[in-house]
Amino acid sequence: MNNPPGFDEDFLEFESKVNQVMKLLEDINNANKKDDDSGSPSKKAAPKNIYDEIDENNFIVTVKESRTVLNRNALENDDTEDEKKEGGPSVMDKFTFMQQFEKDADERAKARRERERIAQHFRTLGNEAFRKQNYEKAINMYTKAMDHIRDSPILYNNRALAYMKLKNYKRGIMDCDYVLNKLEEKNIRSWLYRAAAYKRLGDEKNFETSIKLARKNNPKKGEFIDDFLEKFKMESI
Repeated sequence: MNNPPGFDEDFLEFESKVNQVMKLLEDINNANKKDDDSGSPSKKAAPKNIYDEIDENNFIVTVKESRTVLNRNALENDDTEDEKKEGGPSVMDKFTFMQQFEKDADERAKARRERERIAQHFRTLGNEAFRKQNYEKAINMYTKAMDHIRDSPILYNNRALAYMKLKNYKRGIMDCDYVLNKLEEKNIRSWLYRAAAYKRLGDEKNFETSIKLARKNNPKKGEFIDDFLEKFKMESI
């Protein structure tokens, strides 16, 4: 049986909107990665002391994959033959679903922006405290930021660095490992901070492994890694 006039076209248009949004998110994510590469530390002088340079980049990230799945077949197959013939209640259910989906997505986006605003405030306070060498306060502020945004590698890296400044290397490693295992497996700062922490703990095996994986996951940043290692020999946290 044919679907009621106009239904398929509207549903396909809705799917198209969803696809356009996902494509936009993907383009933004790719643009951020491109900016990171174009501003790669390997193309500019390394900081005097890498341990004093907290990450000032935009801490907002995009989700790796969409967790919203539309099962169009399931929706269509729920129709009985009588409903398909009559263009009845189930068609309205589909339209209602689409409207509710768009409304929920908009509300989630607004809530996310508000959480990002609050997290940015705490992150700024944390950075200020870090520069004043008030590392305990910095840790507290980064933690408060994480209460609102939990998927930012930069927040975890900055907190890890603050822990390391207090010589709490094991706690710093935990933050680095969270980034690498849950958020961004190639994050160069996480690999290098992890390496530094293991080195300070006298764990040469994990130090070497971290450096090896930093190189493997960031083949274009070899110079930056070399500079880090050189300064690591001369500097102490």
